[in-house]
Formats: sequence, structure tokens, C-alpha cells
Amino acid sequence: MILLVIFTGSYLGKNMQQILQNIKSGETRLETVPPPADWAGGVRVRTAASLISAGTEKMLIDLAQKSLVGKAQARPDLV
Repeated sequence: MILLVIFTGSYLGKNMQQILQNIKSGETRLETVPPPADWAGGVRVRTAASLISAGTEKMLIDLAQKSLVGKAQARPDLV
């Protein structure tokens, strides 16, 4: 399963919401998960607000449902 992962709403070790999207089926779900672990040299930033563009999400779902040839035809600039 390939997932598009977006983290939102975490700070000071609290659980956060994570949007998971199966790139093959387009299925999207929201789950509560622990925050990512700290790492040396890393910075944790508190997010005050977050927005997901419906247009971008629809494009990803539509692209995920296409065959390999369909994906190449939809995005010739990447072929």
C-alpha cells in the first residue's frame, strides 16, 4: 500500500491527526497517531492552522486510478 502522508496539529509530544491516502485506490482516511520522533539537528514547529486543497487531492485521486499508460498521457512532461 502506497500512502500520501500529511501531518497536522502536533506539538509538545501530543498525538496528532494524520491523513493517509492510498495512491492506488484513492481511499483517504484520518487517523490519530503519535508525533514523529525528534532527531539530532531537527526542529519541531508548532502548526497553528493547516489547509488541504480539494483540487490537489482530487487530482491525486484521479491520477492514482489511471493505468500506467494513462498516467503517462496525463503527465507527458514527466515522461
